[in-house]
Amino acid sequence: MKLTVLGASGGTGREVVRQALAAGHEVTAVVRKGARSLAAVAGADPGSGAASGGKGRGAADGPDRGGQGGGRGRLTVMTVEDLTNPVALGPVVRGRDALLFCPGLPGGGRPTGRLGAAAHALVRAARAAGVRRLLVVSTAPVGPLPPDEGVLGRAVSPVLRTLFKDVYAEAAAMESELAHSGLDWTVLRPGKLTNRRGKGRYRRRVGGNVPGTGTLARADLARAVLDLVDDPAVRGRTVGLGSARG
Repeated sequence: MKLTVLGASGGTGREVVRQALAAGHEVTAVVRKGARSLAAVAGADPGSGAASGGKGRGAADGPDRGGQGGGRGRLTVMTVEDLTNPVALGPVVRGRDALLFCPGLPGGGRPTGRLGAAAHALVRAARAAGVRRLLVVSTAPVGPLPPDEGVLGRAVSPVLRTLFKDVYAEAAAMESELAHSGLDWTVLRPGKLTNRRGKGRYRRRVGGNVPGTGTLARADLARAVLDLVDDPAVRGRTVGLGSARG
């Protein structure tokens, strides 16, 4: 598939790019201006020649350093100055089979409203380009507790939702943009993400959170992203994710 990965310089985005290349996909990795190149992270060979790409009316700066990835796929790295500008996103979404948005949750003094605005711009750019498939990584606390949640989860959840209410409001605004987009969207809601080695499997629940969501390795989240990107059963649905037991 021809995939665009937005948020590709973050921990989850880098892992999605790496696994997508290993699986043989053609990947456009989108990073913000000033972010470091993904060539080394994704296993690309800078000496193999620049990947094709172009500038987008002064907004997208074209390919950074691209070439054949460490697997069978092909990587193009492009920078976008403003993810909330649909014109800036145009060059990185045209001709793609699916768009994968892997944002870092807001924090560290970043202004509020960015995730909702970025999702709004991405939806507009996708519509303009005729791209229907859009998969976004959100977070479990945006959704309600599952009816089979354990005692510990029921005790901890209200505390987390109070402490990080602004973060979850940002993610909810992003999800709302997708829900009203008319596109073939999927929202993934993992628990707390870690950089631990993945198990190669995960728990999932379509339409709700998994009980005892806990933590999830980014490698397993990336696997879920790529497993579900072409799954028609999860289009227009949220999918809760958690680490596999045992």
